[in-house]
Amino acid sequence: MSTLAGPVIAPADERHLDALMAVMRAGFDPDFGEAWSSPQLFGTLGLGTSFARRAINAQDETIGFTLSRAAGPEVELLLIAVEPRRRGQGIGRLLLETACTDAWRRGAGEIFLEVRENNTPARALYRQSGFVEVGRRANYYTGSNGQRFAAITMRRNLALLSA
Repeated sequence: MSTLAGPVIAPADERHLDALMAVMRAGFDPDFGEAWSSPQLFGTLGLGTSFARRAINAQDETIGFTLSRAAGPEVELLLIAVEPRRRGQGIGRLLLETACTDAWRRGAGEIFLEVRENNTPARALYRQSGFVEVGRRANYYTGSNGQRFAAITMRRNLALLSA
């Protein structure tokens, strides 16, 4: 029998900036320039409409996080990242479900996100979690080789969380 426990999901704020930045630097492909800068992350964490969570392992290390922003009856999932060596363990799914629950508890009826069209694992996770594609921004991302990729807008209805 295994005694290993899964990660704990806890609130994150400006005090966790260094740990969140470490996960972001490791988790976002530098070929697409999607990682935020420390000032961008710090500023968004400080907004009253933003909320973040972090996944913490048994050694009290941050191994993943989400950052969301409320806008009236909607929430936008701005960032989700998991350390690459921790992927495939359900951490991203746990963070995503927590972000959805947090959005619903804040009164949101829907949660939106955008994902690079060729980020196949992320798109699969979002679809499995109830997100549907609702839009496309052509040529939104540029790879380091100059290749352009669309941003796919996805939405999840949060009404089922109340059932």
